Amino acid sequence: MSVSLTRGSSRETLSPQEVQQLRQQGSLVVDARRVRPRYFDGRFLAARDLIRDQQYMLVREADLARSVGSGVAEGLQVEDGATAQTLLIRAGQGVTPAGELVRLPADLSVNLADIAMAEQLSARFGLSRLPSAPPRSRTGLFVLALRPVEYTDNPVGAYPTSLTGPRTVEDGDVIEATAVVLIPWQEDGAADPPDARRARAARTIFTQPQDRGVSANVLPLAMLALQSNTLRWIDEAMVRRELGSDRGDLPGLGFSPRGLRLAHLMQYQNHLVDVMAQLSGRAFAAASQFEALPPAGPLPPGVINTVDFTQRFFPSMVDVDFSVIPEDELPALVEETLALPPTDLRASDAALDLTAVMVLAPVPRDEFRAVLGRLASRSRVLKPAAPNLLARRRPLEVLQGLRLPLAVDVPATPTLADAEWSRLAQLPTLWYLRQRHLAYRDDLVGVPQRLVSSNDLLQEQVVATRVAALGLTEPYQRVLAASTPQAAALTVSLLASPRLVASPALTAATLGSLVQKVDDATPGASPVTGSVAPPAPAVEVSVAPPSTVDPVPAADTADTAATASTPPSAPAPTPAAAAEPGVTGVPAAPLAINPSVRIDAQAVQSVAAEVARPGVGAGLANLEAAGGATLSNAALTTLASGTAWKSVDSVAATAAPAQVELLAQRLNSSSPANLNLAKTLRSAQRGTLS
Repeated sequence: MSVSLTRGSSRETLSPQEVQQLRQQGSLVVDARRVRPRYFDGRFLAARDLIRDQQYMLVREADLARSVGSGVAEGLQVEDGATAQTLLIRAGQGVTPAGELVRLPADLSVNLADIAMAEQLSARFGLSRLPSAPPRSRTGLFVLALRPVEYTDNPVGAYPTSLTGPRTVEDGDVIEATAVVLIPWQEDGAADPPDARRARAARTIFTQPQDRGVSANVLPLAMLALQSNTLRWIDEAMVRRELGSDRGDLPGLGFSPRGLRLAHLMQYQNHLVDVMAQLSGRAFAAASQFEALPPAGPLPPGVINTVDFTQRFFPSMVDVDFSVIPEDELPALVEETLALPPTDLRASDAALDLTAVMVLAPVPRDEFRAVLGRLASRSRVLKPAAPNLLARRRPLEVLQGLRLPLAVDVPATPTLADAEWSRLAQLPTLWYLRQRHLAYRDDLVGVPQRLVSSNDLLQEQVVATRVAALGLTEPYQRVLAASTPQAAALTVSLLASPRLVASPALTAATLGSLVQKVDDATPGASPVTGSVAPPAPAVEVSVAPPSTVDPVPAADTADTAATASTPPSAPAPTPAAAAEPGVTGVPAAPLAINPSVRIDAQAVQSVAAEVARPGVGAGLANLEAAGGATLSNAALTTLASGTAWKSVDSVAATAAPAQVELLAQRLNSSSPANLNLAKTLRSAQRGTLS
């Protein structure tokens, strides 16, 4: 169907015969609401005809609005007022489930003590099935909502409708408005404290979606808890829904619409903040404050006991694991987990026994590799500290279903991995995710293998050639001489990364941090002077022969004596000869331990994480760009002499371009021995370098 701007709609008009034929065939669908008056010359018009025209347009607008969903379009936040009996509703607009538009053009302060207005609205609009509470004792849960209303105003004179009729006065305008209403929440009538009723209402809304008797012609904004007409708490996420939030779940998959699942997460976060403020940061069990948990959400501090790695937040029947994740991947995992059903803490033990939760510690991506290097495994099990549902059971139920957890063995000597797990457990940004029961694990079909380049020897030669061209062979060789084989391989791989290949200054800075690691691990080491320390002699540890051996023949004795008199430079016996069966009395090959090894793979990973942090290297890039030339070998040697490059990087990142150019010239023209780097940096930072 096309629309002409001058002729209007180009709908096809059916003749009476065609209408009759389509009706007989049953292929004509008529909507009784979509009937408008037909105007023609000579028709007598009455007020009812024009009213029908207006009603037709209102119905069409409501149908169009319902096609995009219902909810708050913008604004309409509910906040505490100046007193405990007032509320503040911010300006905004939204659409009711019936398709009606409600709008507040300005912030509105609502007085909850104005019971007369609330009672009149409740009675007029029929919002509650129960009688309204007395004015001074209104207690319970209420839904604060907006309802579209209209009234007539602005009287005008009306002419008589007959020859003998009198003139009258009628309202000349129909004014559309928005009314603020309170809808009593239909509960089971339990006289629990308001905080407990909040947890019960959240469980009812998010785990048992159903129609609670709220009219489709109102827009819920928040749930309120009133006690003697005094506001106890406000929970917006309980009933507030954003416009179009359910349209993102078009296939209809998931436990409930996406808008409801996202609202549960927001409601839990707000409720958790209130609980933590109420308990002053004390640890608590989830079942003591909540009746249902969303499939994903943040955790309060102190959930994990870092002494024995137990947790008391989740029920003891729930399996809880602890792991680490890059922080930029957490939102995607939360979005994926929201498709799972919430955790009903009132469910049976059998249902909770089939529930698994993963506690995640988000860390910056540039530190993720270093954190993994300090951990023995990527996850560990968190044992329950005690059954966490005792407070919510009857004594007989406790005795019948008590399942005490096994005692947890506390390691006598914590390892480095335990220290890292302890640090991660104390992070304030822990999240939990409900796990699927689908068995997908990468170790079911094999073990993970680290990918290496196709030609490691060529890569090492390229790195050595580039380092030599930059005049950094001495610090490079010193780092390799003090590294374990794995650390040396990681060092070569780090120096071959594209970011370091493109920046000689960052390459020198990386070597400077590695050299500093070597110095920090060397007892009594002096500051780096740029020379390579000679490697320490190898220590030979010989394995003593068995105490019971066969007598050595004379020839063998002579051979042994000749071997013992061999100078140290002579090659040692091969392992095959030493291990030859039937030969006795031959000393084992010496086990060489190189005491010059100072750094391991973890130290190299920490340096890699350091240079990968956002903003690191920006000042060095400014130095390389100053004057349009790269830094000289003398300047690179200065940067590779330790961690002083961090100060250079920081100053060059914020200094004026002219000072950066002078700093580059000073570094290029001075040798490391004659350069007072600290004084030069202070002058550049003050802008007095010349």
